[in-house]
Amino acid sequence: MTESRAENSNQVNELMVPRVPSEFRKMKENTDCYEPLVVSIGPYHHGKQELKEMEKLKAKMAGQFVKDSRLAAEQMYSKVKELVSDARECYAEESTRQFNDEKFTQMMFLDGYFILQVVSTNLKQQNLRKEEVASVRRDLFLLENQLPFRVLNPLMRLLVTSMLMFNLTRCDLA
Repeated sequence: MTESRAENSNQVNELMVPRVPSEFRKMKENTDCYEPLVVSIGPYHHGKQELKEMEKLKAKMAGQFVKDSRLAAEQMYSKVKELVSDARECYAEESTRQFNDEKFTQMMFLDGYFILQVVSTNLKQQNLRKEEVASVRRDLFLLENQLPFRVLNPLMRLLVTSMLMFNLTRCDLA
């Protein structure tokens, strides 16, 4: 094995959301394992024309999640901004280079809160057809269509803290 190949191999092992190796990409029957049908999560498939339609729904659902959380959107955005450099390290470098920190933060914000909203609500409420709901759920499990848990975990913690504070305040008022 050449030295550069060994370095590349080590890089893949260190990434939390690695790219599918080129050997597997050559087999067209494997595309179902890493090519999203309707929604992109993270940088690998972001901006693909065939996935643009779902960007509107991601923004709507992330916005609803922020509203339901009873936290200021700025506070939630700041939390994501704190995680950006750490999140970049989870992906292959060439896939994040095209995004400045602000664009990367926006993508992580929308994708992170979209995922949490999908997990916490019924997608059918979004006026999606059954096939679209199934495709969104499928896409969230694809190899190259992920957010690192180290991004999602602090966002979930922020929400839980907000909910606890809201409940404590309600109890104090009662």
